[in-house]
Amino acid sequence: MLADVTEEEQPADAGAIPRILGACVLVGILAGVAVIAFLTVEHGLQALLWETLPDAIGGTPGWWVFGVLVVGAVGVWFALKLPGHGGHRPLDGLGIDIGPKQIGSVAAAALISLSIGAVVGPEAPLMAIGSAVGGFVALRSAAPVRKVLMLAGATAAITMILGNPMVSAVLVLEAAALKGSPGGKKVMLAVLPVLIAMGFGYLIQVGVGDWGGVGQSKLAVPGLPAYETVQPIDLLMAVVVAIVTAILAVIAVEAGTSYQNRIKNPLVGLLVAAVIVATAAVVTRAVTGEDVNVVLFSGQQSTAHVLGLTSVGMLVVIAVAKTIAYTVSLGGGFRGGMVFPAVFLGVVVATALSLLVTGSSVSALCAAGIAASVAAVLRLPFTAVLLALLLCAAAGLAVTTPAIIGAVVGVLFRVVADARLHRDSPSAAKEPTPA
Repeated sequence: MLADVTEEEQPADAGAIPRILGACVLVGILAGVAVIAFLTVEHGLQALLWETLPDAIGGTPGWWVFGVLVVGAVGVWFALKLPGHGGHRPLDGLGIDIGPKQIGSVAAAALISLSIGAVVGPEAPLMAIGSAVGGFVALRSAAPVRKVLMLAGATAAITMILGNPMVSAVLVLEAAALKGSPGGKKVMLAVLPVLIAMGFGYLIQVGVGDWGGVGQSKLAVPGLPAYETVQPIDLLMAVVVAIVTAILAVIAVEAGTSYQNRIKNPLVGLLVAAVIVATAAVVTRAVTGEDVNVVLFSGQQSTAHVLGLTSVGMLVVIAVAKTIAYTVSLGGGFRGGMVFPAVFLGVVVATALSLLVTGSSVSALCAAGIAASVAAVLRLPFTAVLLALLLCAAAGLAVTTPAIIGAVVGVLFRVVADARLHRDSPSAAKEPTPA
């Protein structure tokens, strides 16, 4: 289904995006309520059939087991006669194209199947329920919008049992892509070698048997306090952190691109960039007393130190200096990646704002800042959230929602920036000819 939402079908009006996102909030809430209702009824029926009634007759004799399953099978058969025919069969895979007209049959068949003890799981019917909720909310919308909301509903619904929004999102998107693509089998076969390579390559880190491997990856933001419960203030501050960080990241990319486009001589471009970076580092040291390394390099080794700073003014100076150095490094001709400096900016902004607002969690804000900056520079929101979760793993999984907020804000700022400049890529300009 995801593959069906082609570029030609997507709404041309950029103003429709906020409305769709707002509708997704409603879809998510309604899907969650519907899932809870379904699971409550299912658990109640299961308890009735396998606890309450058997206790009343002194146990669970064999005839009861046969009777429940046989009668239940008849009930499922009747449910399949209803419009929708019970939805997708288990071996058909996950489906996200169930609408309001079909959900009665799907829910009834699944409810009976799960309650009587059939060896099936609840994920498929829950996704169908979420899909139907999305279809209902978008009943009068155009087909592309309806498909988006149905996908959103399915994702929200399955999150209720998987427990993490990102696991749900990756599952739904992968299933939809493979199911909707004409070359789905080829895509799947292409993915398998990658999985095998990753799995066995990872053994080099973790080891096998008595060999302990070469050690675990150090990809993390050390020193984050535990974050077990989401607080309302953190959701609000996540938006603020994401906005500030996304602005800095977008400025760095846009200004870096502008600088790159203006370079006539690559050597001059590199020299000017080097001077600016050095100046930013030295000035920062003079103003804050911090080592120049806090401005130089990717920032990976400085995140723990930044988290320990207690001066908002010092953090602001570092953020500005790092953004300037980041900008000219991107556009001046140096070679490397964009991600880690973006991560560093997210951590700096998060630390500063957590000091300004009493009661906010630096862990939650770091997740939001990292996701926002990475999404703004890469345009990959899921990757941004997953990276934020990985980097902030020590704080706990409760940072997931702030990270998602950050990624959404970051991508929106990136989309707006691209729309204003009428281009698809910040690096669209040609590289200058070597001197």
